[in-house]
Amino acid sequence: MGPRHQAMAGVGAAIGRGAETTYANPALLAREHTREFTFGWQSTRFVLSAEGENAPGDVGAESLHGTTIGVVLPVPFGGFLEDRVTLGLDVFTPSTLIARARLLYPERAQFPVITDRAQTLNFNAGLGIDLGHGIRVGGGALALAELVGTVVVRTDSTGRVGTAVDDQLIATYAPIFGVEWDFAPEYSAGLVYRGALRGDFDVVVQVHDLGSLTVPDLNISGVAQYDPMQIQAEVGRRFGEVTVALAATYKRWGAFDGWQRPTVKCPAAQPDCAALPRERAEFHDTVVPRVAGVWAFGLSPDAKGELRAGYAYEPTPLGEQTGTANYFDSDRHVIGVGYGIELAEPLPPVRIDFVYQHQLLAPRTHHKDPAVPSDNAGYPKVETSGHVMSTGVALGVKF
Repeated sequence: MGPRHQAMAGVGAAIGRGAETTYANPALLAREHTREFTFGWQSTRFVLSAEGENAPGDVGAESLHGTTIGVVLPVPFGGFLEDRVTLGLDVFTPSTLIARARLLYPERAQFPVITDRAQTLNFNAGLGIDLGHGIRVGGGALALAELVGTVVVRTDSTGRVGTAVDDQLIATYAPIFGVEWDFAPEYSAGLVYRGALRGDFDVVVQVHDLGSLTVPDLNISGVAQYDPMQIQAEVGRRFGEVTVALAATYKRWGAFDGWQRPTVKCPAAQPDCAALPRERAEFHDTVVPRVAGVWAFGLSPDAKGELRAGYAYEPTPLGEQTGTANYFDSDRHVIGVGYGIELAEPLPPVRIDFVYQHQLLAPRTHHKDPAVPSDNAGYPKVETSGHVMSTGVALGVKF
């Protein structure tokens, strides 16, 4: 969340600032003592390929465009709690939808870890508290939109077949907790826990009163968005106007069992019915190392600038695709750069941030098992690669 966090390739649990710390580390909200409203825009473009004898070549993925809104609100307590408690809110909204869920055939060439996962409404809220002695704690919730409902097909009194649709868009939540400690004059450390965030869709199609025709319930269901449980540890060091931070993020991808769900479920009395089983995807846990730097400098007596850069190595949680499924993914090199300008009195208290982030998918070869049908999109082998390019800008106003 946010151009500063993205420019530093996900670093921010110890040196983050502003509304985006609701995700980076809500404990850092306690550093903010001025109300601020932020509005931003972001665009992400995917260039993905799967090359091989039976592979499609270009794997089309729709670009992402959306807006961000951030709010920082210090709570005006008095006494011991004065300037110690701050609320934060950060929202990302895609321009054309609330959430996207697609059920692609497993054998179709696709990159599900990095494409549709971005196409959903994200809502983060947090609270930071300064305990004194350089220690701050915080907590909050991450939220996503998910869809549930039913579609009933039946014959009415006139003999015509009709449908009744009842869909609901609901929210699903995950907790987030963090702590930040200034353990030396120029050092700070941050630790943040983010719970698994999962956005399902589950629409049941029920068919009744069609004479002798019996149709089982059809489950149009799956997982539209999944972010694994994460633990991020980070240490930052200030060298005058330059700040450098190192971080590592553990992601528990091994707890995820894939995006698909069976369309027809076997009844308990007949567990071995002829319904096709879903294609499973095997995931494993990953650790993401990160490094970032920030250089703050003066532009004039009432304006200052900030250059940011970061790098992260994101190992893929998916193994080589040797069967019929083509859930492609690769290790990613994440490079971010950003620039910010902040004005002070007598100028308007405005801050503007720019970011460009490039993710390079390392080339990878998937060798298909000889038993895989030759019409499979990846047979006999497929080489995957790609790029993810993201740009963004945010305007903040303090009041």
